[in-house]
Amino acid sequence: MDSVPGIFVLINMMHYLLIASKTGNVQFSHYFTHITPCSRTTIEARIITKCLSAEKDACHFLEDGDHTLIFRWFGPCLFIVAADHAENEMMVYEFLSLYVDALHRYFGKFSERHVLLNIDRLHMVLEEMVVGGELVESSIRNVLNPIQVLDTVSAR
Repeated sequence: MDSVPGIFVLINMMHYLLIASKTGNVQFSHYFTHITPCSRTTIEARIITKCLSAEKDACHFLEDGDHTLIFRWFGPCLFIVAADHAENEMMVYEFLSLYVDALHRYFGKFSERHVLLNIDRLHMVLEEMVVGGELVESSIRNVLNPIQVLDTVSAR
């Protein structure tokens, strides 16, 4: 990318999304930026521990080095996004709700069992919504249409 003197480009983005159980086990992870596989385990354990130890009534935004952690509970699952500090935390917080709503619509009633048994579909829904760490689609109908077409074709 060519740079223009005096102009700075700020790219706000999400770096990864984790889904963890109440016991701190990683159920699902999706990385939008490269993090070496050996670093992921350490990062995931630290991030999940940090979010699980947060006060229940406290803000669901935590500073963590170069990222802001945005987390939210949906039933027994803890959803965590690491985003740039300049990213709009409320937008990411609402994105988590939108993602879970899309999963509810796709699976009927989304549960922890769906996370464990349908990881490929969780990735597909997420990849329809977020590209390169940026939210590109907020319409649940537009997100689910290509996946449902694939399901129809696969069933034949």
